[in-house]
Amino acid sequence: MKAVIDTNVLINALNDKNSIAWQILELATTDKVEFFASPKIINEYKLVIDREVASVKDKQELNDFISAVHVAPVTHRVKAVKFDPEDDKFLDIALSVGAEYIISSDAHLVELEEYEGVKILKPDEFWYKYRNESDENGDEEWKKLFGEIFK
Repeated sequence: MKAVIDTNVLINALNDKNSIAWQILELATTDKVEFFASPKIINEYKLVIDREVASVKDKQELNDFISAVHVAPVTHRVKAVKFDPEDDKFLDIALSVGAEYIISSDAHLVELEEYEGVKILKPDEFWYKYRNESDENGDEEWKKLFGEIFK
């Protein structure tokens, strides 16, 4: 599974380390989801982290995520995000690497829903889809949480 993460998801993840956004970032350390970004997006990630994140620990955790992201060249250029053309960069890299998903909380991107086969999902929508696709037996997670109740 290939995905692109909008910068806003990184910031949202820091607000709550138990959040879905944070769990999505943690997927970068697995081989189940490959995250991609262009050099321009990586620079944006770093700029926002330097500007918005005060905690050294939080900066390190976000930089660990960035280190796990595959940096790829942009081979596609689109003009699809009508009210915020700067967001086209996420579509550009997604199309360039053949990503299935863009994960974003940005209304301008999310309102597209899909673009040339790339699904644009909010973090909770992506997490739900990821969990359903990766969990062959959907009851296992609930059984872990509630133990004996399901026996």
